[in-house]
Amino acid sequence: MNTDIPIPGTVQLIDTAGILHVEHGAGHKEIVLVPQPTDDPNDPLRWGKSRKMTSLVTALAWCFFIGAMISGLSPAYILIEEDTGISVADLSTGNGLMYLMMGWGTLLTQRFALTYGRRLTLVGCAVLVTAMTIWTAFVKTRGEFFANRFLLGTFTSPQETLIEIVVGDLYFTHDRGFYLGLYAWSLFAGAFLCPVASGYVAQELGWQWIQYILTIVGAALAIGSYFFFEETMFQRDHEKFLVHAQQTGIATSTAADMTKTPEMMASSDSEKNYITQERSASPVTEYPPPMSTGPTRTYTEKLKLWGYHNPSQKISFQMIIMPFQLLLKFPGMFFSGLLVGGILSWYNVVGGSQALIFGNAPYNFSANTIGLTYLASLIGVSIGCVISGHFSDKLAVFLSRRNHGIMEPEQRLWICLVALVLHPAGCLLYGVGASYHIHWFGVVFGLGLICVTLPMGSTLAYTYIMDSYREMQGDGMVAAILVRNTMGKFDSPQSSLQLLTLVGFAFGYAVVPMINNLGVRYTFVVIACLGEIVWSVGVVMIYVGKPLRLKTAQSYWDLVEKTGAHAH
Repeated sequence: MNTDIPIPGTVQLIDTAGILHVEHGAGHKEIVLVPQPTDDPNDPLRWGKSRKMTSLVTALAWCFFIGAMISGLSPAYILIEEDTGISVADLSTGNGLMYLMMGWGTLLTQRFALTYGRRLTLVGCAVLVTAMTIWTAFVKTRGEFFANRFLLGTFTSPQETLIEIVVGDLYFTHDRGFYLGLYAWSLFAGAFLCPVASGYVAQELGWQWIQYILTIVGAALAIGSYFFFEETMFQRDHEKFLVHAQQTGIATSTAADMTKTPEMMASSDSEKNYITQERSASPVTEYPPPMSTGPTRTYTEKLKLWGYHNPSQKISFQMIIMPFQLLLKFPGMFFSGLLVGGILSWYNVVGGSQALIFGNAPYNFSANTIGLTYLASLIGVSIGCVISGHFSDKLAVFLSRRNHGIMEPEQRLWICLVALVLHPAGCLLYGVGASYHIHWFGVVFGLGLICVTLPMGSTLAYTYIMDSYREMQGDGMVAAILVRNTMGKFDSPQSSLQLLTLVGFAFGYAVVPMINNLGVRYTFVVIACLGEIVWSVGVVMIYVGKPLRLKTAQSYWDLVEKTGAHAH
């Protein structure tokens, strides 16, 4: 095996000796900026904090709206059935179609964004989503509703994969987790908060007003996206990045090594395998302010939608199916899809059971009171975003420092241990506790514990792809979403084999049959067990992730060169 081949994702994050001639983080002189920014003032990595946050907050506001729009109608299903004759079952099926297209639609929308820019994709889809939202208020037939959901899912698909790429465009490896945590929070917060309000709106004004209000908000966000979301696509010299990866060295560390002190590492066998280039003993070279390679874009120039094009990224059949190729070649991609798919499964089961649990004896909550239980979900999600976002960044830096400054993507996965405890605890309190009629506060507390783990799965999955396969992260996100959305179909609730192999989008169709056949108690026992399996895979990846990346390194770099991909 050629040890000179850089391992994808293995980078020198900490300059422990202070001698590397690379650019370091402002205020963190020991942290190496990965990737290294260019000298071009239009490089998004060079933007100031306020400029970065303006674009990011605009994109996150749109994601919040999408989350709200997706879940906004759920409290009004009975009213819609009475008004249009479309059954609740058909409404659920239509939403299932929407979720499916949110995944498969990324094959087109993500490819378009990688080729022609993030700005055109986001602004264009924001306008189209707004049009679909107002159309929903006027649907009268089952077929019309299905067509609406099909198109809506396609046009909302950028929220699945595009925002992660924007984060990668704007931020460095050592602080991406925090911003991906914000992204996860915006989606879940929108999904959990909107039903709290939409139930009251539907009851007082009619279900159509949910869509009217969402249309107004969507139009405002479409306009805001045009004026405040700046194009973040930027082409970096891949060769320069590859040399940097070779020059910084590769550590053949194991998961156990990641927790060792520097003194322990010095005496370990892995020290013998530490590959490094000859380095100067001189102090760190401080980079001067970037020299412009071209004029900084004016505000008017920033408003243009057309004109951006990455010549190395093409819209062709071969490139559209690239995510499938990544799944077949790189196990880390499939792992990320499995992780985020499992999380979607628990989300579907929890969402499908809340009305059943709280709306019946002994709790007998009203519809509005059931909506308030979503606040516990929001609190849990907020905590989970902090753990998997900000804390994962701190953990990666901490473990990199103890690993000769070398960062491995698997270092963030130690957070899976938190989910291994909280997920089953939440399931037992929420589902099993409800079956034994414990006090409602205990059930709600269990609901919050489950929701702590929801953003952890998605954030860890996305950061793992971005850290491990940064050159191919755009298609990698699509690959993970495809696994998440389409890993199984539940046709027979009595089939234990199907039940045990079911993870992903199709789980949503199984929620009601599962509860009807297994009961609330055993449904959540199954969910607790399946969750432990998924999170245990994350722990296993701590140990096998790097060997898998090493084994597929040559294949990965060959694919990067073939496709003309560049680092983010």
